[in-house]
Amino acid sequence: MIRLQLALGIIITIVGLLIVAWVGVNEDANLAQRDREILARRIERGAELFERNCYTCHGINAQGVPGLGPALNSREMLEERVKEVGWPGSLHSYLVRTISGGRLVSTRPEYQGAKASDPNAMVMPPWLEDYGGPLRPADIEDIAYFLENFEEFPPELLEQMATPTPAGPPGEEDVAARASALFIEKGCGGCHTLSSVPGATGAVGPALDGLGQRAAERIADAAYTGQATTAEEYIRESILDPSAFVVPDYPDAMPKNFGDLLSEEELDILVQFLLQQ
Repeated sequence: MIRLQLALGIIITIVGLLIVAWVGVNEDANLAQRDREILARRIERGAELFERNCYTCHGINAQGVPGLGPALNSREMLEERVKEVGWPGSLHSYLVRTISGGRLVSTRPEYQGAKASDPNAMVMPPWLEDYGGPLRPADIEDIAYFLENFEEFPPELLEQMATPTPAGPPGEEDVAARASALFIEKGCGGCHTLSSVPGATGAVGPALDGLGQRAAERIADAAYTGQATTAEEYIRESILDPSAFVVPDYPDAMPKNFGDLLSEEELDILVQFLLQQ
């Protein structure tokens, strides 16, 4: 009887240990899964915060805006940047610190950032509320997680996702949709307001509603300093040679390299689109 009780005790102990081990293993897996779900939610929220606060200078897909802010849509590129500046910590800490405190001056002279509209401003303003910005520490962390997530989505894939091949000859609606996409992709909406393009709410440059009619009026104005003779030529000149005529009360801040950034087809699409506004 005593032997039977000892055997049962040993069996029960072994079973108990196996159950504890099984629960422990699964608990680790459950915790890991929960951590992944939390991170996914933070990345998603970071994407929303980026779209709301950062796209003006860095582009709607973090592809960068000529003259304003560099591309951020590559983890590999960001890690190289960390090495360039000699940051002693991780990529995450670098992103958090840069977003939180902003940048007084740019290490890349080709990017003007906030100075495009205010020569006395910081290139990148501080975003953390402790430094006078609008975001909380958790918000900054989420944006950093979002940018780090670009490791899985290289720029080439983002470009393919953003510009699918049309199934057939484009109609008027397709051309307008492509023009709107180009307007945002090339950073125009970061500096100009245009009511027909969602997200185009920039205030650095003049509003573009009614540009087709206003272009003709500017050509006829004695203060006009460009070479255009038609509204279409004026819009094309404004894109390719923006310093030829600068609208009064606005800075000469528009990038001068759109001739290199736009194909002839893309330029024609944008010009015709803006002509009809």
